[in-house]
Amino acid sequence: MRILAPLLLSVAVTANAADAPAQTPASANFRTCEKPAWPRDTLYDGQPGVVIIGFLVGEDGKVIDTVIRSSSGVPALDRASLAAIKRCQFMPATAGGVPVSSWTSVRYNWSRSSTDNTLADFETYRAQAKTGDAAALYKLALLFRDGVGIENDIGRYDKLLRSSAEAGYAEAEFQLSFNLRFGKYGSPKDEQQALAWQQKAAEHGSVIAQNLMGDFHQSVKGSSADQALAADWYRKAAELGSVDAQYKLAQMLETGRGVAQNIGEAIAWYRKAADRGYIAACAHLGNLYLQGQGVERDPVQALALLSKAAEQRQPSAEITLANLYLNGTGVPQSDAEGVKYLRRAAIASNIAAMRQLAQMLEQGSHMAADPKEAALWQAKVARLDKVVSEADVPRFGDW
Repeated sequence: MRILAPLLLSVAVTANAADAPAQTPASANFRTCEKPAWPRDTLYDGQPGVVIIGFLVGEDGKVIDTVIRSSSGVPALDRASLAAIKRCQFMPATAGGVPVSSWTSVRYNWSRSSTDNTLADFETYRAQAKTGDAAALYKLALLFRDGVGIENDIGRYDKLLRSSAEAGYAEAEFQLSFNLRFGKYGSPKDEQQALAWQQKAAEHGSVIAQNLMGDFHQSVKGSSADQALAADWYRKAAELGSVDAQYKLAQMLETGRGVAQNIGEAIAWYRKAADRGYIAACAHLGNLYLQGQGVERDPVQALALLSKAAEQRQPSAEITLANLYLNGTGVPQSDAEGVKYLRRAAIASNIAAMRQLAQMLEQGSHMAADPKEAALWQAKVARLDKVVSEADVPRFGDW
């Protein structure tokens, strides 16, 4: 029997503004999320794939916009992933208790597995595990966890996972830290143990664990030692190819937080991340080229980078691009294009865009006047002004 397994692997949500107070990310109600059906036109073609979808969760928890951040290369799988996420209901993100629209992302892993293949893998991993092979112990654990082709057994999963982790296998160490952090798969919730295993995984080369260790140390307020440790972990992950770490390291180098300020090196890391399609890096580097900060001013490069980020719905890039079109700066003047990008940013809770859109609607600038809609946006801004600091306003709504 062939088992079709399109798997919702993870929902990775980022806060909408760095260090903004009392923010919570959007979270899924998975009871509303049906497992996506394998598209009929790929049913017999044996085409697996991984799709990463960006989606905007509105204030009511409904998905109101989507974009493909990374295609599977199989259009039918991309379409099925988009259709699946649109059926989900979410708890919206909040800022100071105020519901806000928020971009987040989900990764769908479409794969096929057969009972025969799984049983063959099981026998192979079991034989290797008997010799103490840490990788085999981990892979065997996953088979018991997922119950594909064999009976699901969380007790054996946990025992094998811990054996692999105790043998120093980074993937097992990280998975154990995840289970302990969230109390998953039979592990009791234990933040202290979770952090200890996460650090072990990072020390043994887990890039995602290195990133998270960087995040942990960066979150400690007022400690220069922790900021330096954050930069060290980000550098390790960046050198192993993590675009997320490359961007975060660049930010620290640009500001001199935790490391000696080095604009040239910061630009180099931003460029590495942007070249690999990291949208926040595209947006920030685009603004640096637009303003000539740390680099020679280059409006052509700026426009290309900002357009790339805006098409992926990055709000700060959208508001910058909106004003370039509204003013005809470096591009043909276009109210239609300017308003399109401005609305996108406003809908995604970018406060500066919301404020500008309200003003334009009130004055009839670049668009037909609409006092009622202007008042709606002004009310949204007023609610957020109470809970978002001025320092956070320029980036609020970014992801």
